[in-house]
Amino acid sequence: MNRRGMIAALAAALALGLVPKRSRAASKKLRPPGALPPGAFEQACIGCYRCAEVCPTTCIEFPTGLSLDAATPFIDTAQKACVLCMKCTQVCPTDALQKLSDDREEVFRSVRLGRPVLERSRCLPWTGQGVCRLCFLVCPYPNRAVEVVGPQLAPLFHADACVGCGLCEEACPDGASAITIEPLGTPVPAARKP
Repeated sequence: MNRRGMIAALAAALALGLVPKRSRAASKKLRPPGALPPGAFEQACIGCYRCAEVCPTTCIEFPTGLSLDAATPFIDTAQKACVLCMKCTQVCPTDALQKLSDDREEVFRSVRLGRPVLERSRCLPWTGQGVCRLCFLVCPYPNRAVEVVGPQLAPLFHADACVGCGLCEEACPDGASAITIEPLGTPVPAARKP
C-alpha cells in the first residue's frame, strides 16, 4: 500500500470512529407525535429543535454527541412522558411531524407512539406486594388503554387502544418499574406480552 492509500485508510478509520453506529438504546426511543414513517421522518426532519422548544414537559430530546441520528428528536418515556398537547406538531416547519389537534378523541384515533409492555412479575398488584393503580389513574384513556382487573385491581393493558404517551411508565413506582413503552415494530418477548 502506498502512502496515499494508507492516509486514505487512516482517514476512513478515524471518520468511522467519530460517527458511531446506532446503539441498541437509540432504537428504543420513540418519535414525537405525528412523526412520518421511519425513513421519511429522518429525511424530512431538519433538526431545528422547535419541537423540543415548545414541549411543556421537555420530553422531546435530541441525541448528544456525534451519531447518525444526532439531529433527530426522540422521546424517552422512562425519563419523561408526553402529555399529548400536540404543540410539537404545530411548529414543525417541514411537516416531519404532521399537524395534529390536541382534541383527546382525535389524538386517540391518530397517535401511536409505542405500545405498553407490562412485566407482571414486577407489578405490585400482580405479585400481591401492594396496592397500586397509578398507571390507571394517570392514563388519558382509562378503561380503554388500561383497566384494572381481579380482586387485586391489577392493570391490564390493551395495546391496540394505547397511544404510547408513557405516562404509565413514568408513574410506575421506581421499586417496580414494571411498565415500558416499546417502539412499534419491536418484537415482544413471550414472557413479557401485555
